[in-house]
Amino acid sequence: RESAVPVYEAKVTRLERLAPDVMLLELALPAGQKIRYEAGQYLNILLEDGARRSYSFTAPSGETDRIELHVRRVPGGRFTTRVFESMKVGDKLRFEGPLGEFILHEPSDRPLIFVAGATGFAPVKSLLEQAFRMGIKRPMYLYWGVRKRRDFYLFDLPQRWAEQHPNFHFVPVLSEPGPEDEWTGRTGLVHEAILADFPDLSGHSVYACGSLNMVAAAVPDFIAHGLDETQCFSDAFTPQGGAPAAAPAPADAWPRAAGP
Repeated sequence: RESAVPVYEAKVTRLERLAPDVMLLELALPAGQKIRYEAGQYLNILLEDGARRSYSFTAPSGETDRIELHVRRVPGGRFTTRVFESMKVGDKLRFEGPLGEFILHEPSDRPLIFVAGATGFAPVKSLLEQAFRMGIKRPMYLYWGVRKRRDFYLFDLPQRWAEQHPNFHFVPVLSEPGPEDEWTGRTGLVHEAILADFPDLSGHSVYACGSLNMVAAAVPDFIAHGLDETQCFSDAFTPQGGAPAAAPAPADAWPRAAGP
């Protein structure tokens, strides 16, 4: 029988637009309260009617009284519309957590490949910062795929990681670049960029987080190219029209909808 997941009440302390459709939402717990979580896990925002909206922790493992979430706006989304149009500092939110098993599986001797689609970068950021904290020196690669250049909402961060960590490599990929992007980098589907660089994935570990469609397409292709199924760790989310984006959920829970 599963134990009850702790429920917290938090206050909104910061709203910062990171991109046209991505908001950094910072929550603070009451004085004396902290939440402990592992990198890659997520929490469920509890709406007034009991519906849940799930978002990943974006920082490495720890115990904290402040939480930063990356909220992507979904057209018609009940919660995300509120975040972008009416939410203000001082508002209160209830959430439950931590949840999820999308965590680093260490120790290991395998090179690590991280693939993020859009705001799937949130838990991948958490995992990578945890890996840096642990001092992992094996090769680590981040492939981050978005549609347009403007969708890279923290583009300078993985660039800094690449400067600070010689074993880390960042490969940004645009699927629908336009003339305004003036893009000379990689294009197409992000998982296909990985397969072009790693036609044989045996001996690697892959951590993938993005939309259900992205993960569902990528995982079988990775396995077909030699990736050991036990070394493929994935989360998927299912944004729905008329509902907020569901955040990363364990792959074995596909498809986990956030609500009607």
